[in-house]
Amino acid sequence: MTENIKPHSLDAPAVANALNVNPALGLSSSQAEERRKDSGPNILQSIRPRPAWRILVDQFASLIVALLGVAAAVAWTTGDVVEAVAILVVLVLNALVGFGTEWQAGRALDALRRQAHATARVRRNGAERSIDAEALVPGDIIILNGGDRVPADARLFEAAALRTEESALTGESATVNKSAEPARAETLIAERHSMLYLGTTIAAGRAIAIVTATGASTELGHIGRLVAEAPDESTPLEIRLNELGHRLVYIVLAIALAVLVAGWLRGDDFWIMVEVSISLAVAAVPEGLPAVTTLILALGVLRMARERAIVRRLPTVETLGSTTVICTDKTGTLTENRMSVREFHLSDGRRIELGGRPVSLNDDGLLTDAVRITVLCNEAALHRPSADQVEGVGDPTETALLSAAHELGMDVDRERASHPKIHELPFDAVTKRMITVHRARNGRRFIAMKGAPAVVLDASTDYSTGNSRLPLDPESRARFLNMNEAVAGRALRVLGLAGKWLDSLHSEVSDGAGLEAGFTFVGLVGMIDPPRPEVAAAIEGALAAGIRVVMLTGDQTQTARAIAHELRLTGDAPLQVLHARDLANASPEDFARIVRTTDVFARVSPEDKLRIVEALQQAGEIVAVTGDGVNDAPALKRADIGVAMGERGTEVAKEASDLVLADDNFSTILKAVEGGRAIYANITKFVHMMFSNNLAEVLAIFVAIAAGLPLPLLPLQILWMNLVTDVFPALALAVEPAERNIMRHPPRSPKTALLSRRFLILIAWQGTMLAAIVLAAYVWALSHYGEGAHARTIAFLALIGTQIGHFFNCRSRTRSAFEGLSRSPFIWVAAATMAGLQVLAFWLTPLTRVLDLSQPTMADGAVTSLTILVPIAVVELTKWVSRRQRP
Repeated sequence: MTENIKPHSLDAPAVANALNVNPALGLSSSQAEERRKDSGPNILQSIRPRPAWRILVDQFASLIVALLGVAAAVAWTTGDVVEAVAILVVLVLNALVGFGTEWQAGRALDALRRQAHATARVRRNGAERSIDAEALVPGDIIILNGGDRVPADARLFEAAALRTEESALTGESATVNKSAEPARAETLIAERHSMLYLGTTIAAGRAIAIVTATGASTELGHIGRLVAEAPDESTPLEIRLNELGHRLVYIVLAIALAVLVAGWLRGDDFWIMVEVSISLAVAAVPEGLPAVTTLILALGVLRMARERAIVRRLPTVETLGSTTVICTDKTGTLTENRMSVREFHLSDGRRIELGGRPVSLNDDGLLTDAVRITVLCNEAALHRPSADQVEGVGDPTETALLSAAHELGMDVDRERASHPKIHELPFDAVTKRMITVHRARNGRRFIAMKGAPAVVLDASTDYSTGNSRLPLDPESRARFLNMNEAVAGRALRVLGLAGKWLDSLHSEVSDGAGLEAGFTFVGLVGMIDPPRPEVAAAIEGALAAGIRVVMLTGDQTQTARAIAHELRLTGDAPLQVLHARDLANASPEDFARIVRTTDVFARVSPEDKLRIVEALQQAGEIVAVTGDGVNDAPALKRADIGVAMGERGTEVAKEASDLVLADDNFSTILKAVEGGRAIYANITKFVHMMFSNNLAEVLAIFVAIAAGLPLPLLPLQILWMNLVTDVFPALALAVEPAERNIMRHPPRSPKTALLSRRFLILIAWQGTMLAAIVLAAYVWALSHYGEGAHARTIAFLALIGTQIGHFFNCRSRTRSAFEGLSRSPFIWVAAATMAGLQVLAFWLTPLTRVLDLSQPTMADGAVTSLTILVPIAVVELTKWVSRRQRP
């Protein structure tokens, strides 16, 4: 149809006329072929995924990696082949790890296409036949029954007791009543009762509809375009590491140039000074940073997988730790995505709550009558996969009624067998009620009715008190209507229940006439899609951690408000709820204010979700979005981190997400946040250690050259230390347990640099201290052994010793290095491994020769031991003073 025609607002014949089709005959084969040329196949837009080579190339798109590549090239040019190869091996290994973790990303549109594929029953050339849904075109007449998947967007032509399940598209948990009557032009997608949409299913009833849109032109196809167009967001860690890389470019160039010029001006050989400059560049560049960061994140992925959180992209592990807002879907995420009976309100005034203290039907005739009506006036069934397990099959509302009856002790099968159904008036959106007629053993007929409370009351002439029946006068009718409003006000879906007995099979039963009156009202039943039991505590934990939780749902405002209140979405603060229609005409300024102050957005579309997420991001928030349906996919992809439900989630949602919750448990998000914060803390510990150590290396070499001393370290010795002695401390720091109060702190500001000013000062004085210890050891060696390999060996061992000692210091900036060591056995293992590898370097002759090392003496060992202990003693003293001065 043309863009300006809204089929949901036109009557069905007008839509058929606009599409030039006779509903009784359908399109001809020639018409279908011509339209297929214009509309294309009924498949979602196919966008090529990122090729494997591109994923691999992107692993090298880092300034730090570029610096290392330049260092490798210069080393190769100047003849240091071993050094160049060693650097390249590190880069390749890091790239392969990143490539493996991202291989499965970027396939959301393929998942959309798989979800949409189906067959269709159509009228063509005046006859009905089944065709591949891919061959559908606008104007096709399709026939659908209960259980069918809708193969394209379509305008209803006929609808008989039709209900559809649209939660994957709209986010609304309850089935939707459909009719062929036109809807208003401005009606939201979730309320367009005259339309069927691709990707949804027929829950009950029968339909004949006219296809109005296929493929990428459908609402599902529009969501697919939103997913494809949503840019991939850089994580906070990637942003910070990129900023760090920019800083390092200038630092390395400045150091190398200063040394080169200074040495050349004092008369040293130019090419010797080039080699020295390369040494300093290698010392300054943290070549272990990409590999070790990847290593820490990978270990975090394994740890989070044990917590049932499956990470699809490594950097997103850390992102959760900086999350400031969680935008969550309601249906299936905060709630169980299944209707559940919460309470019965009987006509004698009693309120029977389920799920609390045990309730029995024994000696309660009125409750038994009410439950019997819910069982008999019902098209669903109970399935028993095992002796102790019962599952509902059918419409969610009706299966909830059967489950409640089973919970209350009624034998559903026996009750139905003793009251076989002989006639039925199915639920209809116009009549808003369902009536069934049953034969009882005594030859009488029992007629059961359930439906909208006002409709059921209109069909009733009296009401039951259990022992007698009283006339339904205006006063009692008003009382029951007020009861209905009170129940509905708690966001429960309310059904009225009534029944009547006939002595024989009257003509009114056989022809369906006269069944709408003369009933006895027995009460109301209230149902809801219940909150998940663990969610309230998880939200409380999120609020304590300084994380705001915002509900984005396609459900009604009243329902969303009640769920939010029950879950204490805002804690003790007032709850702000907004309908999506109030967003339509909001100015950019108003929209920005609304997203910062609103806690619940009801009746939102995929576009609304996307706008809300983008507005929050523009306000400086780090946004996590949870969801399980097709309608959530664009927002999941656009968010800083998309969190999909693993059990109930569609493939579309999973493919668009960064994190999948295998147990669909909202509280797992909080575990993931805690894990993300711990990982970031561990990364900063490693950065603290690495930059302090690298600064010590730079200062030791720079000061030695400036003082006219021989070069204390060779480039390959520096590379050996930076790689080998980084990996094992990184492993130990990666598995460091989180601080006990880590979830009592607010999220760190997204604008905070990885190396803050305070952090840089800490690194600067500690790096200077380590360099001073190394230079002291080197000067001692020069005085004892003179210039050459032995003195360089002492400098080499001194640097390793200070790194081992400082490794303990970096476990915390404030706590003692020895606090909690009993909970961190890997710290001792890493320290022993670092020391052992250096011993190995002296035992393996080929490695000793490559590193140009001399065998140390006992005196050398004593000096090395001091280089381990002195850094610990100095830093422990400063921490103790700092703690004493703290109020």
